[in-house]
Amino acid sequence: MADREAIIAAALGIGFARLTMPAVAERLGISHSTLYRYFPSRDALAAAAADRAVDAIEWPEPDDDWRAFLTATAWAHWRLFAAHPGLAQEVTALRLTGPGLVGRENRTGVALLGYGFSAEDSVLIMDMLAELVTQAFLAVLPQGSDDGEPGGDPGSSGGSGPGGESGPGDGSDGGAGAAIEAARRRRRELIGPWMHTFDPRLRGVLADAVAGSPAAWFERKLGLFLDGVAGRRR
Repeated sequence: MADREAIIAAALGIGFARLTMPAVAERLGISHSTLYRYFPSRDALAAAAADRAVDAIEWPEPDDDWRAFLTATAWAHWRLFAAHPGLAQEVTALRLTGPGLVGRENRTGVALLGYGFSAEDSVLIMDMLAELVTQAFLAVLPQGSDDGEPGGDPGSSGGSGPGGESGPGDGSDGGAGAAIEAARRRRRELIGPWMHTFDPRLRGVLADAVAGSPAAWFERKLGLFLDGVAGRRR
């Protein structure tokens, strides 16, 4: 007999990019009416699945170093979106929210207050940090999830990231690696044909960004963002 937990697990198994109520019902071998007893809509189920995905990730605890904390938080977001293709699109389209996502943002904001940032800057930083990671995965179109499904434990996947922080690893772990590789291919498809139109002084750097590791380019963007954040600390 399917219950709430089994339905959420089935939704995560299908993946956010391909999640529909009929797909979940078929996967579990239950009727639509049974499914709707637990979740009134597809988006309500997606929100519950997102909360489960958030809870499965290993998130950093604040210490004395605000920059290290934000760096680790960014890579935790990276692992979340890499392990669950389609989740970045769900969040960006404002199709879902829930206690897991909201609670995580609140804990980040409270930590920033403790580091001496103002309330306004704390909200701006936590919002911009999440958007920075989300943007890295928006290039993966929904059908890109056909390259693979989330595999393994997303809370423990990934290797050592920049500066010794917990990062995404080399992108070879199952569905996470497929999502990252899909993002790389999509960037090449979008920008490659237009590369010759860029100023020659920009072209080499941009070509390296498009052809190289998405995680390496994100690391550089994150560093630039955190350099700006440093100037806002009281």
